[in-house]
This record gives sequence, C-alpha cells and structure tokens, in this order.
Amino acid sequence: MATNSFNPIKTTAAPDGNGSENSGSNGNGGLNIMSLIIYSLAFVLGVLGNGVVIWVTGFKMKKTVNTVWYLNLAVADFVFTAFLPLSVTYTALDFHWPFGKFMCKLNSTISSLNMFASVYILVVISVDRCVSVVWPVCAQNHRNVRRASYVSLCVWVVALILSAPYFIFRDTEKSHFFFFSCT
Repeated sequence: MATNSFNPIKTTAAPDGNGSENSGSNGNGGLNIMSLIIYSLAFVLGVLGNGVVIWVTGFKMKKTVNTVWYLNLAVADFVFTAFLPLSVTYTALDFHWPFGKFMCKLNSTISSLNMFASVYILVVISVDRCVSVVWPVCAQNHRNVRRASYVSLCVWVVALILSAPYFIFRDTEKSHFFFFSCT
C-alpha cells in the first residue's frame, strides 16, 4: 500500500509526462528565458532610445506641433521601459512578486497608462496628419504648439483615468509560504 505524503515545498511542481517533476512555471522555462532576454533588450534599447528622443525633441529642437506629439509619445514609452526591470525580476523569480502591493499596483498602472497614452497619441498624430492633408488652410491657421500641448494634456488625463482601475483593483496574492504574485 503506497502512502501519499504532502510536501509543502514542491506544491507548484507538476509531473511532466515522464514521471518526473519539473520545476518552474509549468515547464515554460525556455519561454521564461526568452521573455527575460526580450524584456532586458527592450529595457536597454527603450530607455536609451526614448531618452535620446526626449532630449532632442524636448531640449534641442524648436517647439512645433510635431515635436510635442513625438515628445509625449517618447515620454510614455520611456516610463514604460523604465519599469521593465520589475517585470524582468518577476519573471526571473518564477512569478514571485517581491516588491509589495504598492509597486504591484504602480507597475500595472504604468503599463496600462503607456498603452492608453501611446495609442491615443498615435491617434492624435494620425488625425493631425489627416486634417493637414484634407484641410491644409484650416490646419495652417489653427495648428499651434499651445493647442497641441492642451490636446496632449487631455490625452494623458484620459489615459490616467482609464488606468485608475488597475491601481485600485490590482493586488498581491499569497499563494504559499512567502510566495506572492501580482494579480
């Protein structure tokens, strides 16, 4: 008669079909390593690339409507890539969140804020280009840096409002012992 013993340390390990147990997140070790490489590469290139764009469009170029759009797009992407090391750590620790509840909420909020702000800024750029082509005289008379700045501010406010639920409802969940996940 075989007895089943409960081993609390290996509660997340699952049989892999060969009768042995694999460690990690359900056998996705290769996928996790690939994710770590991509996240790390995106962090380095994103911070450097967007940092250069922010420096050039914010400090070296004359303020125009287009520089306002691209500066805001670069800021959104820079903030997102600056928070990527949290995702790298989360993935490297096999989806254990060591940073606490506030950082879980903030990381999720920044990620969604980037998504909303980037998409809406790209929409604004597209609408601006369309108006410039379809009604060039009207665009020439009404496009200016001040209006572009107001539109950008509105985009950020809308993106922040749409990201607020992520800050409110995200939480850390204790799965076992000292293992927390950001859910």
